[in-house]
Amino acid sequence: MSPAAASPEVMGNLKPRPPPSQSPATSSSSSKRSSEMGAKKSKRSAGFITRTKDFLFVNLVPLGTSPAQIPTNLFQLVVFHIYHTVLIFLHIILSFYYLFARQYYIAKNNFLAFLYHHHRTPQLIAQDIKGLAKTPQHVGIILNYKENEEDGGIEGLMEQVADIVSWSIGACVKTLTVYERTGKLNKLHEATYKVINRTLKSYYGEAIPVVKLTTPHDKTVYPEEMVTDPDLNIAFISQEDGREFLVELTREFAYKATKGEFEPSKVTVDNVDRLANQLVITEPELIILFGPKLDLDGFPPWQIRLSEIYYAPYNNSVTYNVLLRGIRRYSKCKINVGR
Repeated sequence: MSPAAASPEVMGNLKPRPPPSQSPATSSSSSKRSSEMGAKKSKRSAGFITRTKDFLFVNLVPLGTSPAQIPTNLFQLVVFHIYHTVLIFLHIILSFYYLFARQYYIAKNNFLAFLYHHHRTPQLIAQDIKGLAKTPQHVGIILNYKENEEDGGIEGLMEQVADIVSWSIGACVKTLTVYERTGKLNKLHEATYKVINRTLKSYYGEAIPVVKLTTPHDKTVYPEEMVTDPDLNIAFISQEDGREFLVELTREFAYKATKGEFEPSKVTVDNVDRLANQLVITEPELIILFGPKLDLDGFPPWQIRLSEIYYAPYNNSVTYNVLLRGIRRYSKCKINVGR
């Protein structure tokens, strides 16, 4: 039978049937799987964002950063790292600067120590200061007691004082104030005197200069009886003669004022200066530190009003060239006394 001769009923039976409709259970299962897959994708996306945020805002921030300084948005993160990079760059520059400065000063100190050496000859010391416009008559030195280092201990401290005494006499210094914070030498006048004389003998032979040791705090003098005037007066002071002295002096003024034995109007700068000079030391013209940095370590503050202070950076030993450089620096300084 040809297609044209087919009856309408037959043609109706040949029409395509619609696909069978899904059951409610099958539809619910498919939507559940779709929602689970969408949730997993959202979770993975949220996890990636969280990990990225943690990496940017936590892992890229240096350890030890204060929680208040941790950036919370991208702009703060960029600004934070710009500042951090600049600080690192400055730190590197300063590190190289201090490294080269340290090596420079160490080389300079060693070269000058080689160039200017006393060779235990007073004539060379006198030649080194010849022609200076002025030289200090009163020099203060600050020493540090070293217990466990080479040439340390009380014997090493005495040897350092003896060397400085020999150099000072050669440089025409009349008064030498030795400051050591703990006061190790204040009770060892006889032993120190012997070490000083032994060292002076190696410089001057049998014609040993005369020195006198004093401790202003307890009025000790050694030797007690001297026939001639000393070539050098040496005073040993410690932290007891610094701030503690001013505190004790203030208490004494207050006590006498409450008892009616002292008029408060007499507490003037001139009177305090006069008492400080009588009970401790007069003001040194030059103070020399033999340490690597500028640290007065409790030196009496009242007596440094007009003192010239000198130290050699990165120097950690008692050497003649430091004393000589300090005296030369003093010869060039100009002191203006104002009102």
